Amino acid sequence: MRKESLTVQKCKKQMDSLGIDSQSAYHRVKIILKIYRDVVWVLSERAEELHEYAWQLGSRDADAGLCYLENFAPDIDLQEFEEKVCCVMESRMLVDVIDRALLRLKRYPDRGELYYEILVKQFIHRFNSTEKELLDELSMERSVFYDRKREALFLFSVCLFGYALPELQEEMEVPRLFPD
Repeated sequence: MRKESLTVQKCKKQMDSLGIDSQSAYHRVKIILKIYRDVVWVLSERAEELHEYAWQLGSRDADAGLCYLENFAPDIDLQEFEEKVCCVMESRMLVDVIDRALLRLKRYPDRGELYYEILVKQFIHRFNSTEKELLDELSMERSVFYDRKREALFLFSVCLFGYALPELQEEMEVPRLFPD
């Protein structure tokens, strides 16, 4: 078995200090990145469907359709539309959190740009690069590439679970107007 790189060791220590199980976070990040492209596609389709629905209700005017939903539609239509919009907005928010974590990864001082490039080209771009294309583009041997990819995934885990998600949770906390 290969020795863990210093970057992976640092990431694991940092996750331990944050109370995050590093192996679990690593595997979750791999799953998140594998479905990211499909989620973004579905999200854009759902947003388009909502816009089209409002457009049809408003006789080819989305604003008029939204106005109809707000003021005249039966409550069940409005509630169904609101639920769909909320679902799209929640998904969009989670995609934004992943994007934030990727930008944080990119700013990492030691190989951040490389880690970002590996993850984006393999998981984020509409058409992912094949392993051979990535190896050629990055001028790397296969074993070095897999080491860097593993480091990128661990560091992305820290960026996502250690920073981006907690920041989102802080942003979502509504300050109390009248503290107890």
